[in-house]
Amino acid sequence: MNAIERPRGRGWLWAGLLSLTLALAGCGGGAGGGSAAPSTPPADDPLLSQGSTSGPNVLLQALPAPATGGSTGGTDTATTLTVHYKRLDGVTSGWQLHSWGAAQDPGWNSGHNPAGSDSFGAIYQVPLVASSGSVGYLFHKGDSKDHGGADQSYTLKPGKNEIWRIEGDASTYLANPTGAAAPDLKLVRVHYKRYDANYAAWGLHLWDGSGLDVSRLTGLGLGNWGAPVPLAQMPGYSAGSSEVVFELPVLNPQGDASRKSVEFIIHGLPPREGDKDGRDQNIRVDYAALRISQQVGEVWLVQQDATVYAAAPDTRSVSSSDARAVWLNRGLIQWPRVDAGGVHKLYHSATGQIVVAKDAKLSGADGSLLLSRSSAAVPAAVAERFKYVAPGVVLALKDSDQARLGELLKQQLVLVQEDASGLVQNATTVQLAGALDDLYAAAASIPDLGATVAGGSTRFKLWAPTAQTVRVYTYAGSSGEPLSVDAMSFDAATGVWALSKPSDLSGRYYRYAVDVFVRGKGLLRNFVTDPYSVSLGLDSARSYIASLDDARLKPAGWDQSTPPATVARNTDMSIYELHLRDFSVTDASVPAAHRGKYLAFTDTASQGMQHLRALAAAGLTDVHLLPAFDLGSVPESGCTTPAISGAADAETQQAAVAAGASGDCFNWGYDPYHYGAPEGSYASDAADGARRILEFRQMVMGLNNAGLRVGMDVVYNHTVASGQDTVKSVLDRVVPGYYHRLNASGGVETSTCCDNTATENLMMGKLMIDTTIRWARDYHISSFRFDIMGHQPRAVMEQLKAAVAAAAGRPVQLIGEGWNFGEVMDGARFVQASMGSLNGSGIGSFNPFIRDAVRGGSPFDSGNALIANQGWINGLYLDPNAQSGGRSRNDLMWQGDLIKSGLAGSIKGFPLQTHWDANVTLDQLNGAGYVAEPGEAVNYIENHDNQTLFDINAWRLPLTTSRQDRARVQILGAAINAFSQGVAYFHAGVDLLRSKSLDRNSYDAGDWFNRLDWRYQDNGWGSGLPMKGDNGDSWALMKPLLVNEAIRPTPAEIAWTRDAFRDLLRIRASSSLFRLPSAAEIKQRLRFHNTGSGQQEALIVGQLDGRGLAGAGFQELVYIFNADKQSRSLSIPALQGKGYRLHPVHLAGGAADARIATEARYEAMTGQFSVPARSAVVWVLGN
Repeated sequence: MNAIERPRGRGWLWAGLLSLTLALAGCGGGAGGGSAAPSTPPADDPLLSQGSTSGPNVLLQALPAPATGGSTGGTDTATTLTVHYKRLDGVTSGWQLHSWGAAQDPGWNSGHNPAGSDSFGAIYQVPLVASSGSVGYLFHKGDSKDHGGADQSYTLKPGKNEIWRIEGDASTYLANPTGAAAPDLKLVRVHYKRYDANYAAWGLHLWDGSGLDVSRLTGLGLGNWGAPVPLAQMPGYSAGSSEVVFELPVLNPQGDASRKSVEFIIHGLPPREGDKDGRDQNIRVDYAALRISQQVGEVWLVQQDATVYAAAPDTRSVSSSDARAVWLNRGLIQWPRVDAGGVHKLYHSATGQIVVAKDAKLSGADGSLLLSRSSAAVPAAVAERFKYVAPGVVLALKDSDQARLGELLKQQLVLVQEDASGLVQNATTVQLAGALDDLYAAAASIPDLGATVAGGSTRFKLWAPTAQTVRVYTYAGSSGEPLSVDAMSFDAATGVWALSKPSDLSGRYYRYAVDVFVRGKGLLRNFVTDPYSVSLGLDSARSYIASLDDARLKPAGWDQSTPPATVARNTDMSIYELHLRDFSVTDASVPAAHRGKYLAFTDTASQGMQHLRALAAAGLTDVHLLPAFDLGSVPESGCTTPAISGAADAETQQAAVAAGASGDCFNWGYDPYHYGAPEGSYASDAADGARRILEFRQMVMGLNNAGLRVGMDVVYNHTVASGQDTVKSVLDRVVPGYYHRLNASGGVETSTCCDNTATENLMMGKLMIDTTIRWARDYHISSFRFDIMGHQPRAVMEQLKAAVAAAAGRPVQLIGEGWNFGEVMDGARFVQASMGSLNGSGIGSFNPFIRDAVRGGSPFDSGNALIANQGWINGLYLDPNAQSGGRSRNDLMWQGDLIKSGLAGSIKGFPLQTHWDANVTLDQLNGAGYVAEPGEAVNYIENHDNQTLFDINAWRLPLTTSRQDRARVQILGAAINAFSQGVAYFHAGVDLLRSKSLDRNSYDAGDWFNRLDWRYQDNGWGSGLPMKGDNGDSWALMKPLLVNEAIRPTPAEIAWTRDAFRDLLRIRASSSLFRLPSAAEIKQRLRFHNTGSGQQEALIVGQLDGRGLAGAGFQELVYIFNADKQSRSLSIPALQGKGYRLHPVHLAGGAADARIATEARYEAMTGQFSVPARSAVVWVLGN
């Protein structure tokens, strides 16, 4: 994953097409057209002149000033809060109180300082912004936080509020606890509010020893988790309109001062006993926090809220800018944390003039819809889609109002709960996706969104159902004044705005003006490019009009060209992950104008292309390009590459890169701007939309002609921006609040690092599918890698897989990152396209088990763990480094078991004898078996994320390790990857001992730290300390490594690794036994020897049976990996008497590792195999 920032280029390099260039000059140098540019528009046309603005929008109607009602008005000066704070060491200097909620938020770096102190400790006078509600707070000194960093909370009561807190003590005291008498308390009265009013489904888990006086709870069946006590059976039970009340008899603290609290649990009645209503811990009532009267203390609990309130909380919320309610479909709204009481209305205003305030009447609306409380079951599919929405009232629209909904959704809509007097109690807006997907489901079948040129005319289509008006501006070029502005027509059935112009506008540019109401902003006119742009002008400021079928946008032979037929299924893929700019920017054999560009892949004589052709000849099938769609982080004009110099351990190199990062030419590119258009900084002229299209296709042809299929890294899980304040926010300025995944208050989720998209929403899913089809069909892309794929629904990915294959007329392989995290984790919103959830889909996900076992540790290691966490190949147990003490033989064998799981394709049902002599299937091996079929596992030991394998080995191999042994360790890791069942995924440069000078995250580290050297002279080691932001905490450990010249490989080791890697590819390509197509075949044909507790821990031995398998090439095959720095021999009785010989690649005259031909042995009589140190050896039987 990762994200954000930088390249560019100029010069028309469309060789042989000079006459076409001249012919198209009148229409922006693009792909067709022919009509002369109209004269300059009249200066007195204000609407047309608006098309020249470079900003994101103009404000058409501002929001009214906020009301000053009970929720947002001035603070009641009679309400105050004083907080006393005691440190156990008595030192409160530097400790600040950070507050929020009903208190003023001072900002993290400027917390509230004590107003004074007394014998107890510091005294804080907390400034309030409301006279009621909850104050959130923390005590902190810089980044040090008390109470484990947990948020603290206090509910205000009218008047003076004063509390005492002690370091590390979870209790909130209402009086100075020092020397205070024990409270006189016999009963805790609990007020419990559920917004869904479903109290009958909940009960209490009560037990002796919790502080309860169980003698007063006879007959209730205490202590039985499976039979919670129904709320209605509790003493003092009563049910009101918005809460129930029950009582807990407690042991009086006056009889025993150690009685400081009572604990209990609210949880579901069977069969939902495990649901604890949003609480992870027991409910604990601290007596010190109670206001006690006549031996009774009261607390308030709220559904899905872990806070124990000592005063009745005001749970109301009034806002016209958040979105805490959710449209479930066109007729239903769910409003979390709001109950069924009062009157519910949906107010509307075409100009956005609604004003709301708590306990005041709403004003500024054009009208309202009266909503009814729905008691019917929500339709099953709808309930499943919105299962993540918190409980609350479900409201229904009348059928007659549903008929008006399309027009109402173009206006400001505010959902309100009023009391009997019409005063606002709760107010919010409603998240749109459920209604829009229901109303405009027909839009999903529209095949031609965007600009389409056909039959001599040009048609524009934009899905913008909430827009009040949409216009399209056209331009002659990438810059300059607009030629025309035209109003578009709205289709109420699809939500699409359309316009046909009776001329071929190919080669011109356009953008839309979308008049749309945006909550919290007002009525805006957004000037925005097309989400379906096929290409763009300079810095992606304008969309480009073109037909991708235009012959002038196709290289010679394009229509007849096809990707190499080297892959029939996922398991046939051997992939080389490559950054487009890295490939050529430092390659002096590439013409200067082509360096860092698409056209570098057309320079067949360059050193880089020779390298790729050699890999293809050895068996590599795919080059996967890091993002090459339109990026939002690289300037397409004027980018600069800083001059870099400095010692091997200097800070100057990274400082120079950081200083110019916002304007340099490099970024990984995980920052999507336009999903379906090529990136301009890689074109020879970013200002000409035709160049991007043509040159991208030339790149693909260049790679295909070299024998390589082309894969793309696509990033549909987030966009570079959302909101209304930047031109780089495209989707959110067309349909505000729709394309991104929203949190409970309507804010955009950002778990992916950036602004998360919502591909579960119909038209975001369609955009992903449609643009993927475009890349496969119109650019001949053969495979795709989906960044953070676990944030996509599996169902949408399967729909995409089928649609792309149908459109391309051939299978297109899909793999991706199946990481399970964030707001969608564990299926919270949908069945994810994540590890363990893709079984049977045929979609591959990356395998972290083999990665971490080979490398050691995890991608999150830092400090000494970078050294101590040795892996199977880099010295664990067998060659310990100075920090790895205590690691055992069992640790090594455990990693060996995990590697075996990867070698077996990570299929769930494969049987394995573990190093502790258990016979298990791989799904029982700590989840290492996670796929149904081998094509669903993507094996890798290095990619663009995290340290390169060479760098991780530099951390973990002993410092005395020779350069040659470092190269051998590198190839040992690559061999495990190459010989594993499933997809083989390699990072560009793994075959050249590539180093990024220990950088763990080089996404914005410039050309300097990311360079590749196809001359095979330099691997990048010792290029200076890597970027401080991600690596600074380990600089002190890095310095002595980076200056250690014994670690830096010479050209000899680089060349040896290059050749040894190609040998691995040749071996993998030589037999389909390394690429078995199914779990059934793997179970039938693969067997591991040397397992169990008595194994030789340094060796992994696999045997493959090729009899009857097409393409096997051999009757049998045996591979052995030796992790030891010494040679090893192993007798395998089951393999006695065979005629094994070394694989022909090992015996070839040019074999890189000459040791294998001379030292590796098989003795038929004893079944003994001998293997050189740190090597991978393959024996074969038969032809």
